[in-house]
Amino acid sequence: MQVIDFKLSKGDWVFHPRMPDWGYGKILELTGDKKGRVFFLLAGEKKLSWEHAGLGIVQGDEVSQSALNDQLIDFKFNLAIDLVISEALNQGIACIPCDSPGSKCELCKSSPDVLRIYSLAHKGKMCICDVCRDKILLENKDNLRFMEVPTVSKEKKKRKLKIVKA
Repeated sequence: MQVIDFKLSKGDWVFHPRMPDWGYGKILELTGDKKGRVFFLLAGEKKLSWEHAGLGIVQGDEVSQSALNDQLIDFKFNLAIDLVISEALNQGIACIPCDSPGSKCELCKSSPDVLRIYSLAHKGKMCICDVCRDKILLENKDNLRFMEVPTVSKEKKKRKLKIVKA
């Protein structure tokens, strides 16, 4: 085990030295001094022990940190588009109001009156405003339209299978 000689805090950008293919990660939550949740740009959300993982802090100026934050927002938005089922959003399934004071939409960072927490398949939960939800719905609807495969009725299939011998 590796001992971390610096203190990690929520919002820090880190990297996992033994998992470089995970990319950079942002600390979402601290669970005591030794554990927490990190959202890696290329691997999603992970629960880690700081001592076991041996995370390193990403050093950089404010511009670099801002670019990483923008990249995280883009990644989360694309993840939401891929994982959110439009029916669940329309019907409000698997969502609860986000009651925390000072909560912001995880995609656009605004603080609207109405925020809801949506469960996103296996990737955890996100607090999303109605504007971002509607944007996801529209993009999902467009994506589904392009992905629709024309269906052939059972009768047409049966007709195609009949072989007439003369």
